[in-house]
Amino acid sequence: MSDTTVPTVGYYKVRGLAQPIRLLLAYKGVNFTDKYYDNPGINTMDTFKQTWYKEKFTLGLAFPNLPYYMDESVKLTYSIAIMRHLARKHGLVATDETGLVRQDVLDQQLVDIRNGFFGLLINKEFATEKVTYIAKTLDQQLDSLSRFLGTRQWFTGNHINYVDFWAYEMLDWFKFLNPETVNKYQNLVQLLTRFESLPAIKTYMKSPEFISWPLFGSHVQWGFKK
Repeated sequence: MSDTTVPTVGYYKVRGLAQPIRLLLAYKGVNFTDKYYDNPGINTMDTFKQTWYKEKFTLGLAFPNLPYYMDESVKLTYSIAIMRHLARKHGLVATDETGLVRQDVLDQQLVDIRNGFFGLLINKEFATEKVTYIAKTLDQQLDSLSRFLGTRQWFTGNHINYVDFWAYEMLDWFKFLNPETVNKYQNLVQLLTRFESLPAIKTYMKSPEFISWPLFGSHVQWGFKK
């Protein structure tokens, strides 16, 4: 990892919190290295962690955590901080106050949705709670996102923004979870299709570097084993 001219994304070999980072870099045509902290066949979080703990405090990170991002100028942790940095660096932030307001509000809304969903994933009563979550929580959240998007191409307007990468990833999780609910919202479905049709994204998704599954690590009740 001495060569930092090629950025490195450190995470597990799952989608999780690192996937929007990978997608953004791929979209901008940035050659980067995926550094995985798990090995083929690992199926417990304790074993996942062992590989990370060997390096955790040796990388010069202010707040050692996964995912991390390193290039020749920065060493960052926390997925949202990384995405915001890359968005500024690569021109994927809103450029007017209206867009900035939409960007910031959606950023936080997606955090709330993600945190609630992660709470479901670690619930030992997942099979039962999933039904309630889809009917009461997910449907309302997707309805709100659909109304917020409206007829726009992207969530902040006519230009793709870093929050669209987060939104895409989470909507794709929900498509795996319950496609029928996602399919009720045609503008969200169209956004997914629009995103996947971007030439750089389409190429990346066909490459061996792209991770389709697992979505999350082995500690969850759903999203690791098929």
